[in-house]
Amino acid sequence: MTRRGADLVVDALAAAGVRHLFSLSGNQILSVYDATLGRGVAIVHTRHEAAAVHMADAWGRLTERAGVALVTAGPGHLNALSALYGALMAESPVVLLSGAAPRAQAGRGAFQEMDQVSAARPVTKAAWLAVDATRLGEDVARALAIAESGRPGPVHVSLPGDLLEARVDGPAGAPVAGARAAAEALPADSQIAEALALLADAKRPLILLGPATARPLRRAAVERFSRLTGIPALPMESPRGTNDPWLHGAAARLAGADVILLCGKKLDFAVRFGEPPAFAPACRFIQVDAEPDALRPGGPVALALAGEPSAVIDRLTGAARGRAWRHAAWGEEIRAARASWPAGWEALRASARRPIHPLRVCAALQPLLDGGGVLVSDGGEFGQWMQAGLDAETRLINGLSGSIGSALPMALAARLALPERRVIATLGDGTFGFHAFELDTAARHGLPVVAVVGNDGRWNAEHQLQLRDYGPDRTVGCELRLSRYDRVAEALGGHGEHVERPEDLEPALARAVTSGLPACVNVVIEGAAAPTYTSAGH
Repeated sequence: MTRRGADLVVDALAAAGVRHLFSLSGNQILSVYDATLGRGVAIVHTRHEAAAVHMADAWGRLTERAGVALVTAGPGHLNALSALYGALMAESPVVLLSGAAPRAQAGRGAFQEMDQVSAARPVTKAAWLAVDATRLGEDVARALAIAESGRPGPVHVSLPGDLLEARVDGPAGAPVAGARAAAEALPADSQIAEALALLADAKRPLILLGPATARPLRRAAVERFSRLTGIPALPMESPRGTNDPWLHGAAARLAGADVILLCGKKLDFAVRFGEPPAFAPACRFIQVDAEPDALRPGGPVALALAGEPSAVIDRLTGAARGRAWRHAAWGEEIRAARASWPAGWEALRASARRPIHPLRVCAALQPLLDGGGVLVSDGGEFGQWMQAGLDAETRLINGLSGSIGSALPMALAARLALPERRVIATLGDGTFGFHAFELDTAARHGLPVVAVVGNDGRWNAEHQLQLRDYGPDRTVGCELRLSRYDRVAEALGGHGEHVERPEDLEPALARAVTSGLPACVNVVIEGAAAPTYTSAGH
């Protein structure tokens, strides 16, 4: 049977269980659009290519299966790359399929011809150009397998338009095998014993989790080990690292740890490279990582273990059952510190002052998250307050990239992945401008998320840095208008609410939720600097 290369692409996606393509249309990929018809692969078409990748990123984080974004060549491909960096730092399984200039016209100045692979390589685990129409299905299957294996992350494949349109012989819907993962090497028994000895002898051991290991599927292994030993575990997925406001008082306890198990967490800026004052000078690290290149033996790293972190933790758990552990009290101290709030926060959560303090917004939002609500929080000062002041069973944050703008498209993907759950996105007024028009995407696809915009009329994170570093008379280029973003939602077919008084918060949020529409609750807030907990600083 003669079929198109585009049909092989969709065959491979369908065989892998991919049911959604997050995409923005363009000349070079229309054959793939056509090939999805009748195949059970739905196109969720966005208003910007970066939004498509943010949606694929959220899908990957929530399901642990690769989210797939499909964009067109040249400018479309380049628009997608900034979002790939966010997925890379969040260790999220994503596959970006980009249309590309025809192979037959390579080097001749074809329309939108560029070296897309080289552009994508710094922000991916792997990137390549498809060169054979008959093997397009294998390209896709390989990309999905690489994205999900080891440390998850984004993978890119450029798909030349003439290969997608080419006619090839092969049966319809033929299954395509993914790349076979090499057998995972695990540490020797002697290394497992050495790691356990270091942890058992420590007075205040701690486990710090990388982004992928902090997600539920992999974290389950860590929780089993933590319950057995009493050693507390904390995620390191915020760009503010050891000063992550979500850590609350636990951030100040990091410097007291004497042995730290880095479980899939690189010894990078987020953990201040293991250096004082974030950690004690004598603190020793045990590093566990699926990628040998990420291991940094020597210096503060007393022991480096190569292996998939959850598999290594399972080995540690099995070997730990024969030991006596004495860290329950320390573990409770860390958990209590994480659950505690600074003095004065209760008053701010109940405050009637205007403009509204961000913690008063948290007080109104928390009941909407209790019982399974999903929190998607962007960066910036308002986002940090929301991350600090809210707890949710499931949450997505901007991640270690420190980028902003992802919250709204990620919230749409969360609603798609978890259709029975309420999804709340919190973002600042500057951030809202990145992907405000994805409210149109939400309306077209019937995804009723609630976006709560903290509107202080400025890029407040940068404004706070200017105040700190240059003084109040040298703040420049951070001003915004107190715009009516709620009316943007209404214009795009959604529901809008504008709130200036604290007592109006709960009723406005209730109306937004019950509207059954994509909603924007535009809240005029105090431009408060985000909370800080440690001497290590931001």
